[in-house]
Amino acid sequence: MLTISFLLVSFGGFAEQAVIDSLTARLGESLHDTDRVNTLNKLAWEMMYNNPDTAIILSSQALSIAEAYEWHLGIAHSNGRLGTFNAIKGDYPKALEYFFKALKLVEELRLPDQQAGGQVGNKSYIAANLSNIGIIYKEQGDYSKALEYFFDALKIHDELNSKNDLAATLGNIGNVYMKQGVASTEASAKVELLNKALEYYLKALKMNEELGRKNGIAINLGNIGLVYMDQLDYPKALEYYFKALDMAEELGDKNGVARHLGNIGTLYTEIGEFEKAENSLQKALNLSKEISAKEYLKDQYHYLSKLYDTISRPAQAFEAYKMYIIYRDSIDNEENTKAQTRTEMKYEYEKAELVKQQQEREQARMEAEVTSRRDNLQYSVILIALLVLFGGVMSLGFVKVSNRMAEGIIFFSFLILFEFLLVLADPYIDNWSGGAPGFKLLFNAGIAALIFPAHAFFEAKMKGRLVKK
Repeated sequence: MLTISFLLVSFGGFAEQAVIDSLTARLGESLHDTDRVNTLNKLAWEMMYNNPDTAIILSSQALSIAEAYEWHLGIAHSNGRLGTFNAIKGDYPKALEYFFKALKLVEELRLPDQQAGGQVGNKSYIAANLSNIGIIYKEQGDYSKALEYFFDALKIHDELNSKNDLAATLGNIGNVYMKQGVASTEASAKVELLNKALEYYLKALKMNEELGRKNGIAINLGNIGLVYMDQLDYPKALEYYFKALDMAEELGDKNGVARHLGNIGTLYTEIGEFEKAENSLQKALNLSKEISAKEYLKDQYHYLSKLYDTISRPAQAFEAYKMYIIYRDSIDNEENTKAQTRTEMKYEYEKAELVKQQQEREQARMEAEVTSRRDNLQYSVILIALLVLFGGVMSLGFVKVSNRMAEGIIFFSFLILFEFLLVLADPYIDNWSGGAPGFKLLFNAGIAALIFPAHAFFEAKMKGRLVKK
């Protein structure tokens, strides 16, 4: 059967080229850093289905800019986007890593729960990331973890009275119970799990009906039909399949119509209504061809092959199965090609990053060389100045000065020497002390203690030569 997923927050619709062009043009303008981060993330969002690797590159750039300017909300948003794009590519461990980073950041930010201008508040951000994490755990088959995060998100949506998000999360919880029920081999557990799935789908349906969200209603109706189908309650399943079909037709959702017709055809095959089954499956097949939906074509041919095999029409069963294999392999090859393209794009991106890092290292090396030459020159000038100063002091024996003047000359000379030694030793002191002010003070005091005996010696010797008799 063709199942219908209801994914929250991270998974949206397909991009319109006009929006992409507009956002791309905006990036060419002189933007404030926060605007550039937001624009990069918006553009990435629009491209995520057709070009997930490009979306990752764009949001990685947004993340780098946000980190450079320590804009924590921008960092959180960029991590959330990167989680979504990696989830689309099926890289669930990396997606989880980004979603957990985003969750931690929004928890630390402590924004108002409802910001001015209708912007999303802190609790909504937290709930969104909790739901995204739940979705990833569901896709990985870790259903207990998925439910844990979905229920945490549900609690927040309930507090905020966010009915749209409540309906979506209820649907996601239903999906988890549905998957557990289908996978269960124990009869009593299967019944209990499917009943729970039905409970949450019905709650989601009621809420979507109150909100007038026809898209959500259609999804819930289809999923309820699937539960009844697995419970072998064919009349109920058929009732909800047709309700979902009617809603999809009302919305002009050809993909939905093809899905529901396929499910109806499968059900008719199960109950022996073979003529109706063939009629529904042929309609589903023709519509799938019209919308060029290879995934649906693959499934419709598979269902038709089973139908024809059941009613002993082997030639048609073979032809339908052959077409099923062709579309299945075509989809697998496309996925492999996409994976290869993504690998090549990743290589190009990593190569560009490597070149950039090498350029940055070379620039840093050149700057370090310039700094080193400058410092060495200044050290040399200071040292020569010190030698001249002390040479001058030593030659002052021929000139008698006042006691105060002699003390001043000696003190000034040793003060300059002390400062010069501090400048020389400062990088080493920083390493040894870890930058702690107390330790640096101790090191400085040690240098002063080493200079003090020399100062006392010079003062005793030189004052006799310098002071007027």
